[in-house]
Amino acid sequence: MTSDPLGGFNIVEIAGQEDPPPDVVSWWPVDLSGYLDGSHKPAVPTLLARTDGVCLLYPGLVHSLHGESESGKSLVAQHLAAEQIMAGQAVLFIDFESDAATVTERLLMLGATPEVISQNFSYIRPEVAPQALAESHAWQVMLSRSYILAVIDRVTDSLGVFGYSTKDNDDVAKWMRVLPKNIAARTGGAVAVIDHVTKDGDSRGRFAIGAQAKMSGLTGAGYTVEVAEALGRGRRGVIVLRVGKDRPGHVRGESGPMRKSDRTQETARITVDSTEDRDHPLVTVEPWRGSDGRGIEARPFRPTGLMEKISQALEATSGSMSGRGVLTLVSGKKEHIIFALDTLVTEGYVIRVDGPHRSQMHTSAKAYRQEADPASDRYLGAGGTEPPQATKNLCSVPPVPIPGDEGHSLDRPRGVTRGSLGVTEICGICHSQEALSGRGICSPCTTAANAGVVAFCDRHPG
Repeated sequence: MTSDPLGGFNIVEIAGQEDPPPDVVSWWPVDLSGYLDGSHKPAVPTLLARTDGVCLLYPGLVHSLHGESESGKSLVAQHLAAEQIMAGQAVLFIDFESDAATVTERLLMLGATPEVISQNFSYIRPEVAPQALAESHAWQVMLSRSYILAVIDRVTDSLGVFGYSTKDNDDVAKWMRVLPKNIAARTGGAVAVIDHVTKDGDSRGRFAIGAQAKMSGLTGAGYTVEVAEALGRGRRGVIVLRVGKDRPGHVRGESGPMRKSDRTQETARITVDSTEDRDHPLVTVEPWRGSDGRGIEARPFRPTGLMEKISQALEATSGSMSGRGVLTLVSGKKEHIIFALDTLVTEGYVIRVDGPHRSQMHTSAKAYRQEADPASDRYLGAGGTEPPQATKNLCSVPPVPIPGDEGHSLDRPRGVTRGSLGVTEICGICHSQEALSGRGICSPCTTAANAGVVAFCDRHPG
């Protein structure tokens, strides 16, 4: 290898460090005896173990954890890092995203001790590519060590440091050879690269943002990270890992059914519970939902989100509401809203009676909340820390009759009777505020109606 005038190395030459030595001719036929006599051991995942013993990351191979901002990608990697260093293993963390203070604080929160972090955790925050004289020695030392895990957070900024484009497949392929593949080959560690996905969920597919080479270059597994329940201090959050690529093939067989929209499979649900201790969350990596033998396809559809919205709307209504009123007030697919309303009636949350003109009127019997429903993903248990929001602080818009259909009432600015006070038009809902021009309804009532009568309103305290 030749040095440049500054005494460093060319990036292309660095990329070649994973190739065979110069005296080995790569175009000769490969000796397959080790693969044929059974002495070769195929890669099996050994890291990021679920509670059932199934692991998700392969040693010596490159993986991806990609998802939206604040989806928990880095948290998953940091949890695994804390777990491994506490077990006495060496972990490499190359950080292009955050800073040493933030990462160290997170490791301490996740149960790692200062002594173990100091001994087993190698934290690097590069600012330039490693070809300069001042950087090349540290680069070689890093590659000469052994690690159980190597995290690269995050890909986009790392590509920029190395002078590569995020959308050019050739550039991404070069970066994969220079950094993640090189680290995996030289150190033996399972490499996890952390990346973002596009904001458009419909066009996202299985891939991280940018060039498709990011996915094709993975030698292990690629995981999309999704939030099932919001993360935060004092909360019980849930992160879902969905496998979109598994080159060795061991993980897919331990995952759920394939989702048609992006051809991914749910692999694990990671619970991050800080309801007992806000500063030290308990992280549990569980199997995919339905792996208990019942199967997710056999579980009945339960629209708990719509059920809660309908319940809140009825609670905030002084009288009863027709089925048509519910459909107009709550957004969602018509068949799902009807099913959610029927479920509330069946389970005693809503009272349904016959109304005029063959209508059916609905009144709240008791509040429904997902946090109190064991069948909901947002169930917090009997001692949940997030009680349902009191409806007394909600802005309740009085029912407004629809002309020609007195049996139906809607809590929205439809069919209102507009009044006036001199030349000033007043709200036909609350009769106290100035109406929007040509609308016949004031701004607070418009906000409340559009939000499904659950919006806060300073002028209309419940």
